[in-house]
Parts: sequence; structure tokens; C-alpha cells
Amino acid sequence: MKFSINRRFFFNKINMVSRAISVFSPLPALSGIWMDVRKDSIVLTGSDSNITIQTTIYKGEMNNLEIESTGSIVIESKYLSEIVRKLDSEFIDVELIDYTLVQISSPNGKFNLNGIQASEYPEINLERPENHFVLNRDDLTAIVNQTVFACGNDDQRPVLKGVNFHAKGKTLYCSGSDSFRLAYKKIELNEPQDFNITIQTKSLIEVQRSIDETIDAVDVYADTKKIQFIFDKTIFQSRLIDGNYPIVERIIPNQFIAEMRVDTQELAGVIDRTAFIRTDKIHVIKMECSEMVTRIKTASTEIGNSDEVLTDCVYHGDDLRFSCNGTFVTDALKALGGEKVHLQFSANQGPILISNPDDTSTLMIIVPMRSHD
Repeated sequence: MKFSINRRFFFNKINMVSRAISVFSPLPALSGIWMDVRKDSIVLTGSDSNITIQTTIYKGEMNNLEIESTGSIVIESKYLSEIVRKLDSEFIDVELIDYTLVQISSPNGKFNLNGIQASEYPEINLERPENHFVLNRDDLTAIVNQTVFACGNDDQRPVLKGVNFHAKGKTLYCSGSDSFRLAYKKIELNEPQDFNITIQTKSLIEVQRSIDETIDAVDVYADTKKIQFIFDKTIFQSRLIDGNYPIVERIIPNQFIAEMRVDTQELAGVIDRTAFIRTDKIHVIKMECSEMVTRIKTASTEIGNSDEVLTDCVYHGDDLRFSCNGTFVTDALKALGGEKVHLQFSANQGPILISNPDDTSTLMIIVPMRSHD
């Protein structure tokens, strides 16, 4: 095995597949990158058995790849990445000089790394699942940014540690929830689909990080066990989370006793100024709403209290007093974006629906907290 390649290009590909590798892998081979050098390409694979990233480098690209001989080896990802990153040259040579000894060299020096025989790398099934649809880059980015933050981290309810993708017809419904809040996003698909799966949040975050601005769309393949995102000669595969995701449509209110439109920056600013006033490490805010005035209050016996009035705010409906998690509100505002935000109240202590008036594809639900005053 011997080849030469543009150092920066090679480093970027190594860095991509390394995102799937865990430093806590029980299998030594899975702490490394499987490098398979073929006659006209190099296939790099990284995996932690739950997430697998495989990318192929072909000759003829803007990488100056020259392959002298074929072969395969597994190299510790952190050492390989560190050496390739720090070498001070435009091109590098990589050669397997013994069964497991790899030499990485530049005009100014060389490094020898101990590897692992490719035969010890576990077999990974990268066969494509049956369901196929296409997501453009902007839609995929929006799904990640507007749902992942609301997902849970409780091992007792592992299904809530992922984002639910529920396709019905030509609409994909994406939901993230920790049972106290819900982020809900609708995406229009290119063709009808029918599936209901839950994807690990880590997988979605790493897919988003792997897609650069040169990629317009991603092919997505899914079944009941795994999902694949395919782009730019790269396969990103993830196991799905088992279990039935809650039917989120049941908790989205459709009748309201009051509503409010308010400047997003003002609301976020008022809440953010009081973020240090916490009770049991939770940023609790109390809202007192009427058609005359809307106030946001905080109080802590140990720290102090605050009381601010919203000025750029229009409120209609019943007078309401309730408490909620201020962090949940600011998270929702960041995810929604927009100059104005629309809050709809289903009951005095009922779920609050938060949306961007200019974007009907996304909504947030926050459940108020119990208040004893």
C-alpha cells in the first residue's frame, strides 16, 4: 500500500470520518480509521458501531491523489489526524512498510505509526435501506437547529434522546421533546413516504457538521433499524433508537384563551437579564398577562428578584398568571428566529404554543411549572 495526496484534502477527509469514532470503544480496531487503498480510490471508514461514516476519495479530484500500490490498514484516528494536521508540506506520502507499520512522510521528515490489520476491523453492513427521500441542506440544517435542543437526556426514556421523523404523504414531521417541551418542524418531501423512526441527536448533529456549503442536497435512506445520509461520496449511517415515540399531535393545543405578539429581542432580553436568579438551579420566570400590561418577574430567596414590563407587546384574552422555565423560552426564541414571536395560551396552566408569525412550518410547546403563590 502506497500513495501520495494533498495533505489538506486528506486531513479534511480524516477529520470527517473521525467524528464517528469513540475514544471509549471496547474494540481496539474501532478506535482507528480503516484505510482501504484500491486501484483508483481510497475508502476511509470510521465507526463506533452505532454511527458509521465512510467516504471515498477518487483519483482525478482536486487532491493530487497518486496510487502506487493497493492494500488496507487500520490506523489510530487521533494519531493519524495529529500527524497529518501538523506536517508542514502541501503533499504527503503514506506507505505500509510492514504488515502493520505505516510510514507518513513529507519532504522534510517522516513518521512511523503502528496500525492494526484490516482483518480485525468488524464487518459493517452499509447496504442501503428501502425508504428514500431527498433533503436539501437548508432543510436538514433547520431540522437540527430547531429540534435537537429540546430532546431529553434521561436514560429512563431513551426514545426521547432522539428526534422523531414521522413521514405521512409528502410531509415529514420532525419532533424533539424532553416531556416538558416540544419542538415541532414540518418539511415538504419530494415524494410520498410512510415511516416513523427516531434518530439519535448525536447523529443529526454530526451529519450537519459534515455537510459544507458546496452540498445542495442529501439523499436519505431509512428503514426500521438504520438511516443513511449520502452526500459528496460519503455515507453517514446511524442506528435508530428503539421504542415508540409519543404521539406529539395529542399535546399540541388547537384552542386558546389568550394570545400575545411581542418583539423577540425584547422578550429574550428581559428573560436573559434575570438568568442568574435561579431556584434549585432552574431559571423560573413568572408571567402576569393582561390586556393592560404584561410583566415578567423572577424571585429567589438567596439571590433577589426582578420585575420588568414588556413594552413592544400586544396581548388579547383572559388575564393569566403562570410560571415557566425561562431557559426553555429563550431556547425556543433562538430556534424560531424572526423579529416577532406569537405566544398562544391554551389555559391558565395549560401548554403554551410559541411560533414565528412568518414561518408556519415550526412551533414550540412549553408546559408551565407548578406555582405555589
